[in-house]
Amino acid sequence: MSATLRLGSDDAVYLLVGRRRYRVAPGDLRLLLVQGRAVPVMGEGGVIVGHAAVNAAGRAVKVFTVSGHFIVPLVSFRRVATGEARSAPLFPLVPEGRS
Repeated sequence: MSATLRLGSDDAVYLLVGRRRYRVAPGDLRLLLVQGRAVPVMGEGGVIVGHAAVNAAGRAVKVFTVSGHFIVPLVSFRRVATGEARSAPLFPLVPEGRS
């Protein structure tokens, strides 16, 4: 399943997972990227369907949704959120102890 991160025209970051689309609101991006706080990931109709958080090492953003769990380097997430990059791939996150 392909997953991509993109910046929307409303300054929100969108996660495109297969045919599903999730959103991290512009106000939540600051909390995530500057303060390192976990933020909600919204689905259709503004329903919370997961969350995004910076990992313990501070080098990646982990995204947990009903469609799966993903990871993206923090620098890539930041570049998409600031408009420096058009998109970035989300990589599937395999829980520890599983392969």
